[in-house]
Amino acid sequence: SVIGGTVNIESPLVIVVEHVGEDTVLAAIQRLLDRAQTEKPAMALMADRVAAWFVAGLLLVALIVGGYWWLLQPAQAFWIVLSILVVTCPCALSLATPIALTVATGALTRNGMLTTRGHALETLARATDIVFDKTGTLTYGRLALERVLITNHQDETEIRTIASALEQGSEHPLARALSHVTTEKFVATDIVATPGQGISGTVNGVSYRIGERAFALGLSTKVFETATPVPGCSEVVLANHDGIVARFWLRDILRPEAVEAVAAMAGLGIQVHLLSGDDTAAVRAVATELGVSHFQARQQPQDKLAYLKALQSNGAVVAMVGDGVNDAPVLAGAQVSIAMGSGTQLAQASADMVLLSEYLTRLPEAVVVARRTLGIIRQNFAWAILYNLVALPLAAMGFIAPWMAAIGMSGSSLIVVLNALRLAKNSSKEVQKAG
Repeated sequence: SVIGGTVNIESPLVIVVEHVGEDTVLAAIQRLLDRAQTEKPAMALMADRVAAWFVAGLLLVALIVGGYWWLLQPAQAFWIVLSILVVTCPCALSLATPIALTVATGALTRNGMLTTRGHALETLARATDIVFDKTGTLTYGRLALERVLITNHQDETEIRTIASALEQGSEHPLARALSHVTTEKFVATDIVATPGQGISGTVNGVSYRIGERAFALGLSTKVFETATPVPGCSEVVLANHDGIVARFWLRDILRPEAVEAVAAMAGLGIQVHLLSGDDTAAVRAVATELGVSHFQARQQPQDKLAYLKALQSNGAVVAMVGDGVNDAPVLAGAQVSIAMGSGTQLAQASADMVLLSEYLTRLPEAVVVARRTLGIIRQNFAWAILYNLVALPLAAMGFIAPWMAAIGMSGSSLIVVLNALRLAKNSSKEVQKAG
């Protein structure tokens, strides 16, 4: 192989090209950025409307002032009208919002937070509550099989192979853990995945279900005793028409920065919630470690969405962070949604922002940047309005020459741009203070 013009002999490489052109990850990121830039947030739309009315009013004022000076001193009328039109050009007013959003979006992208919709920053700045999924979001989502309990006469290797066959096509972290528990292979047919609950299918002519306990036992009419949880583990049940075949307990690892990120969010005045489809013991263990008092276990996609709607009905502005297919409905329902970079394509397509770096402390940093962005936009608006209130009367009275008006207009726009560039500064210190 040839790399950079050099023949690679000692360590030949095998390169597999999976996607090209518009199908690559880079092209997908570019499309998301393009979408964000074409979608204007509410403040930008308001600025456009204000600028349109401002221009109409300015032309009317210029006409009145020009008529007045034409009757009073015709020789002065032209340059005074010219000064009015130049000095009050709505450049600063029009730049107030887009320049701030562009700088903030660029700063977040460099930190691994991709903004895919125009309203995301404005809404994130007003967020009062944040809802986290557990597996793959607060945890790594790389579960390890901790314990297996076989409840019938079948061999453990056979049971593991059946579980692996059923989970082979699923993208859920639980499925990925079970699909690699054995090197032997069975072929599963008639596979149907139920988001948030599990998978059903047929292996060697026998119908099975694997996943959440109530879902798996849906094939059997028998009554089973309540499961004894394993602390810190999530339970997955494999069952057929005869009942439970096996129980699997899997353990996940909490992301090391999760505690810091949750504490920082609380320090910023944002209420943290944890929703998960896992059993109560596993979810409670994570919530306790994170210091989260609002948590719900065994949540189906519709349950998560109902919880979200309940928060919103009480006036909360909710940010949702998730990664899986079962998170897509609640991501779409939140005022602002954030998908993990390693999450499913459906989750990312439903989200307003994508955490490419997957480093959770970028979330409170994004909140700080969003709040600073709104502050900068308000400052820019205030400056543009104050500047015009001062410059217009002076120009109308003939105190500002055209060349002075050009300098004033350019200086006003430059101040707006320089003020927005302050958003490029690192916000981690403010997050540390909040946490």
